[in-house]
Parts: sequence; C-alpha cells; structure tokens
Amino acid sequence: MRTFIIHMQLMTAFALLLSAGTADAQNITGYRYWFNDNIADATVVNTAPAPAVDAEIILNSASLAPGHHLATIQFRDADGLWSAPWSSLFVQRSGTVSAIEYWFDDEIGDATTASVTPGPAPLITAPLDATALPVGFHTVTVRTIDAQGERSVPFTENFTRNGGLITGYEYWIDDAIDDRTIADIGPAGVVDLIEALPVPTTDGPHTFTIHFRDADGGWSVPLSSSFNFIIGVDEIPGVSNYLLFPNPVNDQLSLRVDAAMAKDLSIEVLDASGRTVQALGAWNVQGTAHRSWDASFLAPGRYLLRISSDDRTMQMPFVKQ
Repeated sequence: MRTFIIHMQLMTAFALLLSAGTADAQNITGYRYWFNDNIADATVVNTAPAPAVDAEIILNSASLAPGHHLATIQFRDADGLWSAPWSSLFVQRSGTVSAIEYWFDDEIGDATTASVTPGPAPLITAPLDATALPVGFHTVTVRTIDAQGERSVPFTENFTRNGGLITGYEYWIDDAIDDRTIADIGPAGVVDLIEALPVPTTDGPHTFTIHFRDADGGWSVPLSSSFNFIIGVDEIPGVSNYLLFPNPVNDQLSLRVDAAMAKDLSIEVLDASGRTVQALGAWNVQGTAHRSWDASFLAPGRYLLRISSDDRTMQMPFVKQ
C-alpha cells in the first residue's frame, strides 16, 4: 500500500477559527483528506474526541499514479464543522526497485541502465563498467528506478580508476617515507606480501604503509596498518622475529615468524583475564612462515595471542576493534 505520511499537532486553538459553538466543539473528532483537489473522493476518518491531535497521520495514496501530487486535509470538531484545509505537495513512488542508472563525471548523457534483483533493497548483480575511463580520479553517480519507472535522487561518490594488474609496490615503516622500499611484482590481480615482506625495524608497535602501482603507472591510495614486531626472544628456542599484523584487528589476524628449525606451535587466543577464548590449533613452522586466522567472532577488547611449543610459551597482546 502506498501512503503519504504527515506529522502534525493541532491544539484547541483550531476550534476558535470555527463558528461559535459549545465547549464540546473544542474536541477534534475526525479528519478527511483528498488528492489533487478532488474533494468528491475525500476519505473520512473518525477519531476519539480530543482537544489535540499529535500523531503520524497516514493518507492512503495507493491508487495514485507515480509522480507529483497534492494532498489536502481538514479536521472536524464535535459540532461537525471543518477546519480550513491544509495542502502539501508530495511524490508518489513505487516500493520496488527494478533497475539502477549510473554515469561518470557528471556525463548524464552517457548514463547506463543496469539490471538488479528487484526488491525494496536491490542487489546489484554486475559491477559498474568503468573500463572506458582514463586512469585517475572520477565520480560515479547512481540512482534507482522503481517498478513504475520513477527515479530516485542521484547519489554521487568519488573513486580512482586504476590501470589493470598490479606491477609494483612501495612501502615504508612508521613515517620514514624517504627510506621506502620499492619493488616490481606480477603482473598480478592479487598479491600476498606477508611472508616475503621484510620488516627492518625495532621491537614494539609500528605503522606499516604500502601502495601499489598498476600496469598503466597509476598508484593506489596508501594503506596503513599498525603491527607489533618482536625481534629477539628465546621463550621458544629457534623461533624469532614475531610479527603480529594488523594490530588493532578487524577481521583477519596474521602472525609471521622465523624458525631456525622445524617446530610445532600451538596457538590460542586469551582474553584480558587469561581465559582461553579460542584454540586456533597446531601450526608446523620452518624458515619464514606466516598464517592468518579469522578474528571477526571476537568481541571488541584486549586479547593475548599465546604461542606454545613443548613447555615454552610466549604471549603477544592485540586489540580487537
């Protein structure tokens, strides 16, 4: 059902505008409404007598065609007298989105219509095609089209058009951008650098920043994350250079270690009280090894990652955002 909703408060002063009447006439006993000046089709709604109306009033506009319309409402007192009419413009829309329309860089003449899974919250089934755009910064504007052909208010977002596969990267630790490391890779669509990435830094918390170069020479936005790095510890013989990344963590928590010999590690997550929250299982390491675990199930707070081997353990603190 299509509805037009208004929220108003009518005090007893409304009745003073009417002809002289009894004290009971101060009460509002109902209202009527109609659309597009067609008072002959007015709908009358009775209400419990009250000196004031303070509520959302729903006007049934289901029979109207999509587009702009005029709604008019009047209130009735206990003597059957009607107040002065009050009118407002509104737009009748469909509740089902059946398509989207989008264009780039304000070029609405080049708009593209794309299908979606119909519904009040549509699912876009195909990516927006930006292959014809040059590398660089752009805007994309999107609006929905409902089942009646009505279009929503446009929504615009900024984005960067990159040039294909990744061919290189550069990164730096903390704010030492002048000492950044530059390397060629790929070309590839996805790059995993956790295991191969050197981290020449000191013990403690640090910030890691990286951005990527594409096949057309364009650079991505720099991405930064915090991590903990412990270089030399002998809690677990033969295992060193512990890198816990990222910290704080949202979804995936990664650990990288250097093992001078084959070693079986057991990994657990502890809460702030030392209680085991999740046993992450066994991990066999040798050389430089890394592994990631799902941390999305953790509630926000402080935790410890406990690493054990034989009768030796070490713990690294981290924060779940």
